[in-house]
Amino acid sequence: MSKARPTPPKRRPRAARLATPPPAPRVRVLVADSQAIDRGGLVGLIDDERDLEVVGEAATVEETIRQCTALKPDVLVLALNLDGQDSKPALGSIHAALPDLKVLALSERSAQHCLVLNPPARRARGAEKLPACAVGTDCLTLAVTQGAMATLRRTADPEELFRAIRAVAEGGASYDALTAASLRTSGIGKARGSDQRQLTGRELEVASLIADGRSNKEISTSLEISEATVKKHVGSILVKLGLEDRLQAGLYLARNPLVFRPS
Repeated sequence: MSKARPTPPKRRPRAARLATPPPAPRVRVLVADSQAIDRGGLVGLIDDERDLEVVGEAATVEETIRQCTALKPDVLVLALNLDGQDSKPALGSIHAALPDLKVLALSERSAQHCLVLNPPARRARGAEKLPACAVGTDCLTLAVTQGAMATLRRTADPEELFRAIRAVAEGGASYDALTAASLRTSGIGKARGSDQRQLTGRELEVASLIADGRSNKEISTSLEISEATVKKHVGSILVKLGLEDRLQAGLYLARNPLVFRPS
């Protein structure tokens, strides 16, 4: 007596098989952060998302450029405290080598501990009642001018990190609230607009040396002009920027480096 053959499994029609979309490719991410524990935390968070994949890590500018060149990530999550940026900001060096790389910039500190947004004097007794500083260009606003497509504070929720990575991978932008407000109001617009156009080329040179803490005599020697001419330029700078003295000018210029950025 012959045995009955097992019933073969039912196959879907060919048209139905072809209509099934393939799984979406995961977004390839490289994480660059000098702090090993922080970097490991970011890697763990990102890798837990089904549509995101960490393909590499880096701790220095040089290593980041080398890894990104070899691994070609869709998005670089870049902490702005990266080692190896003594002469040039990390993002500037990275974009010079890889101009098409999509970057999400992560601040070194929270807004509450940012030395530009909240200088130490504001933390004295009663200073907690003062609003956040409205004048100053912090690290994330600078990162946008250097090519970052997204910015994020250390205090952000992980879901904000994931959304920003996905937005950047798709070619969009994603800015934290403070950076977005800075872009809309006085941040880049004022520093690269009215202030920069008001100062002449020589005044910009003098202003740069004031920001470095140079005296009139040192500026005179550096630029090979008389001290009387230096004083004239300093006076003009104060009037144009609406400031009262060299101390105010030094602080303003140090906190608004985009004044020196070409329009």
